[in-house]
Amino acid sequence: MHEKFEKPVKWILRIITVVGITTSFLTLPYWAGIVISFALFGIEQFFEKTLFEYSVMILQPFPEFEIDYDQWLTNGYFLLNPEIENHAGYLNYFGPAYADKEYAIKFFNYIRSWNQDNDEDKENNICISFIIESDVSYSTYLYANPNRKWLDPMFAEYKKSVELEKYGKQQQSMVMQMVFWKNLKMKQGMFFHKFRKQQKDDEPFYFVPFYIDDGNPIPIQELRVWKTHYKIKGRSKLTPNEVEYHHK
Repeated sequence: MHEKFEKPVKWILRIITVVGITTSFLTLPYWAGIVISFALFGIEQFFEKTLFEYSVMILQPFPEFEIDYDQWLTNGYFLLNPEIENHAGYLNYFGPAYADKEYAIKFFNYIRSWNQDNDEDKENNICISFIIESDVSYSTYLYANPNRKWLDPMFAEYKKSVELEKYGKQQQSMVMQMVFWKNLKMKQGMFFHKFRKQQKDDEPFYFVPFYIDDGNPIPIQELRVWKTHYKIKGRSKLTPNEVEYHHK
């Protein structure tokens, strides 16, 4: 129970305890009344100390620039030719394709901040998902992993700083952040089908921004992030504990 209900709940517990102790002395032998009184008092104290929780929220910083939702035009792919055997050191590329190169750089640097600007994302701090819709389209989602491990020390530090003030209470840890998405119609022969066929979700690929030049998506290679995970799932298969489930 949240601590905002602490005062009324404590008074209810105390009143119930007093009534129980009084009743036990009126209806039970003296020694039994004492035993019951100690038991009721102990139960009341236990609930007072362990029943409540407090909330801590970490706010994922928003972009320091104005978001232009029309910039994300499509998705970009650069796929290896499966007919060529010598692919040593080369990986598939995937990423959002923006109208302008300058905006692509600015926005993708913001996405890289979810992974603390590292070139490798071994812990899936940047989440990528493809959700298959019922209208022959798919939605691409990009969001910071709400369970990313480097948040744990921040929650732990706050818990330690209030351990006396919040003694006995459980900490409820929450993260508030933005989720970005793009819905695209599925057409026969599009690169999305080739990507999902070639790229296993546990094998490495490069997540990289693209910009559109003369109608073609061009990768900005210096910003690429090495990853080994993405999710693909039908909308009807999503569960309430998945971020995408709450966007319809």
